[in-house]
Amino acid sequence: MNRKKLVFVFLLVLSTLTVWAQPFKLDMKKEIAIGGTLLAGEIFHNVYDLTNGKKSWDGYTRYYKGDVNAFDRQFMHSYNKPLSRVGTLLMVGIPLGTLVFNSLSVYKEYEFEGLLTHAVIFAEAILMSHTIPHVVKPLVKRVRPYNYFPGDEGASEGGDHWEQSFFSGHTTMVFAAATAASYMYWNYFPESSLRIPLIAVSYSLATFTGISRIYAGCHFATDVLLGAAVGTAIGFLVPWLHKVSTKETQIALLPNGVMVKKIL
Repeated sequence: MNRKKLVFVFLLVLSTLTVWAQPFKLDMKKEIAIGGTLLAGEIFHNVYDLTNGKKSWDGYTRYYKGDVNAFDRQFMHSYNKPLSRVGTLLMVGIPLGTLVFNSLSVYKEYEFEGLLTHAVIFAEAILMSHTIPHVVKPLVKRVRPYNYFPGDEGASEGGDHWEQSFFSGHTTMVFAAATAASYMYWNYFPESSLRIPLIAVSYSLATFTGISRIYAGCHFATDVLLGAAVGTAIGFLVPWLHKVSTKETQIALLPNGVMVKKIL
């Protein structure tokens, strides 16, 4: 093989490795589909809220614990304002913290292109985890646990959210953030010693968020369990849809040159 062919092979392999080094990629068709789904969901739940009109609890209707299924009934709690606020802080803090942590690492290794790809995919997962519960909540109209405690301050402070217990949006969002951050970091940095700590910390905080929503009287246990499942699914599926397969291309060195084969 002469020098020109050697240089050609070297550059080809180098360019291919560069492509493979990026574990995720953006695709216009996928981004349009995801964006359209998010927009449709946001339009639906906002229009539904406007046309059906949210209303505050009338202060007179009574709800009885005996009407709640046995599983949820054993975990019911009255309203706890400090815990409710902690849950809201974690709902914001966990996605923001994992985004910043991953972004700094990705930018250092993959520069702006990798940072942009990571940020867009992560944002899509978080927005999806926000939209889905907001579409389901007004359709199900499940009364929150604190309404089952006569005179509870949550009933008066809950405003027009008292019928939006199912399912937990806070839990959905933090588990989506923990999963997306862990899955993407694992793929960006498969040899990093920080993978396990990131997973442990993010999922521990996400779990605490879900538990806090139960003890704050804002959600039933099933609301939180479903939120965790849906959030985990979103956090995995959205990045997975953007995953680059390292098996898409094969390079073979032949006696008379090089063969590049695209695997469909």
